[in-house]
Amino acid sequence: MRERISGLLNNAGKWSRKNFWGVVTIVVVSIGSFFVVQTFKKPGQMTVLEANVMDMSTMMPPRGAMPVGLAQAEETEIEGTITYTGSVVAFEDEDVYPRITGRIVEMPVYPGDRVKKGQLLVQLDPESSEYKSRAEAAQHAAESAMHFAGSAKADFEQKKYELEAAEEAEEAAKKAVSEVKADLDYWSPEIKRQENLLKDDVVSQEEYDSELAKYRAASARYEKAEASLRQATKTKLAAKAAFQGAVHHVGHQFSASQEAQAGEKTAKIINKYRDIVAKDSGVVVERVISPGVVVNPGMVVLRVAHIDKVRIQAEISNADISKVRLGALVHIKGAEGSETVDGRVTSIFPAADKTSRTSVVEALIENQRPTAGGRSNGREVVSATEYRFLPGQYVIMSIVTGDKTGLTVPTRAVFRRGGKPFVWLAVAPGEEKKPGKYQCPMHPDVISDQPGECPKCGMKLERVDHKEHDGSKSKEEKRTYTCTMHPEIRSDKPGKCPKCGMDLTPTELSGGKIAQLISVKTGLTNSDRTEIVEGLEVGDEVVVQGFEDLQPTMPLIGVEWTDKEGIEKLPMASEVATNRLDKGNSWQLEQMVDHLMMSISMKPTPPKSKENSIEIKLEKHGGGKVSGAQITGTSSMPSMDMKGPDLKASQTGNGYKINTDFHSGLWNMDLLIKGVSKEPIRLSIDVEVP
Repeated sequence: MRERISGLLNNAGKWSRKNFWGVVTIVVVSIGSFFVVQTFKKPGQMTVLEANVMDMSTMMPPRGAMPVGLAQAEETEIEGTITYTGSVVAFEDEDVYPRITGRIVEMPVYPGDRVKKGQLLVQLDPESSEYKSRAEAAQHAAESAMHFAGSAKADFEQKKYELEAAEEAEEAAKKAVSEVKADLDYWSPEIKRQENLLKDDVVSQEEYDSELAKYRAASARYEKAEASLRQATKTKLAAKAAFQGAVHHVGHQFSASQEAQAGEKTAKIINKYRDIVAKDSGVVVERVISPGVVVNPGMVVLRVAHIDKVRIQAEISNADISKVRLGALVHIKGAEGSETVDGRVTSIFPAADKTSRTSVVEALIENQRPTAGGRSNGREVVSATEYRFLPGQYVIMSIVTGDKTGLTVPTRAVFRRGGKPFVWLAVAPGEEKKPGKYQCPMHPDVISDQPGECPKCGMKLERVDHKEHDGSKSKEEKRTYTCTMHPEIRSDKPGKCPKCGMDLTPTELSGGKIAQLISVKTGLTNSDRTEIVEGLEVGDEVVVQGFEDLQPTMPLIGVEWTDKEGIEKLPMASEVATNRLDKGNSWQLEQMVDHLMMSISMKPTPPKSKENSIEIKLEKHGGGKVSGAQITGTSSMPSMDMKGPDLKASQTGNGYKINTDFHSGLWNMDLLIKGVSKEPIRLSIDVEVP
């Protein structure tokens, strides 16, 4: 056992003597490696173990500024409009259709042709058609009826004359009766007297017989005259009956003649229906049926539109129809790039569509251009540019509802949430707009957030400046610094991360303004400007572009913005960050740090690679230069994770100068200023060398 232990000890001694220097080398290399790592490790570099457990999702970059388009609220003249899409309707649409059945044998017009009133558009059937034959037959029938009517009239005249002759004969017979009756009336008493004289033997029988013969002759003449009168009366009655028959006959013949003439006229009219002519001047816009086709009444053959004037119609919602007045100015715009035509509201349809609940508003305008791009040859439309609009085209109608001078902003700055209008306001931190206050002029203690009446006196509350009631502006928020690798590290001053040694960066790179959501009350509006009745003041800056993803208090930076291309040019880093020297600020920067106003610039301007310096001027906040300051610092290139030269300023006549001699690239300077305040001032500056 003792020998075994002795052998093990001998072997251990041999191994120790053999490997001693190897163990020493390993220990020395380990100690040296640890020293080198701790001494030369770059800020932010991690060990293998640290890298394995590092969660990249926890890294927090500095909060940047949102590039937006800005515009100021201004006092301007505004024309309030309501804008709707509309359509163009021809002044009159003429559907050309036949009134008789026939085959189209001629159609001398085509879409695009101009037509005049009465011009032939379509011809049905040839000259030898049945309609022509019917017209000729009706004409012959009318002529025959006129002949019979003439004969009846001649017969009527004859019967009329016969009746007149019979009446005259009757009158003559009546006179003859009167004459012989007078003679008979004389002889009747005379014969009685002669009888008495004969009885008294005063006269002889011979004398009596002579007188009796005369009496009998007078009586015979009277009876003959009566017979003649009766015959004349019957002749007159017969002539009268014949005359009345002639009257009825001539009336019948003339009625038949008129009927035949009407038939002839109808046949001629129907024959004329073979020729379909334009009702008024216009332009052929569609040919529905081609020549050679048999058409029936009511079938549309052509369409002619009268478009020297057109109707511009839009369907207006119930909410806006009450704002429209007859005669109101209307701005009408067609395709993109076309001219805007002004018109007047000529008709408001007094009914709403049952489905869409909209009402039609119409403007009648002259449609021919004074000087058309393509001139007409009188028969055809050479170019559509002869007219401002064509039927069926889409247009935008802006109907003027009023005009005034007021506070306005671009319309695109106004958006709605929950049916209420809002704008994004760009304000400096700490200068956020507070809600307006309303105060009674008679009772200053009565203050309300809403307009209304004073509960004490009933007077209308007047809007007053919120500053009178909200006190002074809040102090500017202090900037907070953090480590991008270790976001849990927070500091109110720049410095180094206690964990990795990296420079602390601001949590927010402000563009100098932040976003504030403001509720506003709007008035007149059009496609360009909107009146702000309440919520803004003259000079307030509103966001007009790029506000889709904004959140309250988000930093903003104003940029040039175009409708088609968006952001015209991204802001320079110096415009967003307040600690950067570059082309954007001509390598000049002014900052208020603690109680000092610092002016920092890089020379020459623009800087030259490897031949440049930093000049710093220090002034007190109240005025006066600062001397005796000690300015030192370090530099690095963040993009290359490379440490740069140490920095030290020398005092010159106008301030302090640091010979940097940076080569091209982005550099970071961490400066430490001593001797000007109780506590050293730390300042981080980024420099871009072209």
